[in-house]
Amino acid sequence: MLKTQPTSGKYLVGMVASLIISLSGGWLILAPFALGYQPYGADWASQTTNDVATGIPVAAVGLIGFVAFFAALLGALRAAGVIAARPRPVAQVQGTFQPQPLATLVPATTQSDLDRTLSTLAAALAADLNARREPRSDQADTQLIEQRVPRRES
Repeated sequence: MLKTQPTSGKYLVGMVASLIISLSGGWLILAPFALGYQPYGADWASQTTNDVATGIPVAAVGLIGFVAFFAALLGALRAAGVIAARPRPVAQVQGTFQPQPLATLVPATTQSDLDRTLSTLAAALAADLNARREPRSDQADTQLIEQRVPRRES
């Protein structure tokens, strides 16, 4: 399989241009208030209405362009193999949910050392939590309470 080298320059230029367009739309929205040609508490002047009505679509188009260039950059990086492709969700059969043991979720042949270590640690923690949840005798509970409560000598 032939992998291509990703060229991110065109995507970054598009993202920067889209960001500048978004900031321009934001400035159009804020300019009447920042420059003071919209009096505080008064009805909006025609210039204010015009700036806000123009600034909102300009900012929206800039944000949409930024998102589109970012998505295209991610797609190019996935195609080049720099970023792993997202796994596709598998449709589940309708019915009751039966949790599977941790060891059967991932085959042992594909597990890395870190995965095996983490799964062993998770299994040990789960066993410890289950052991702590089991009911104890009243005598053991009384001893634990006596050990935890410090007594004052008078």
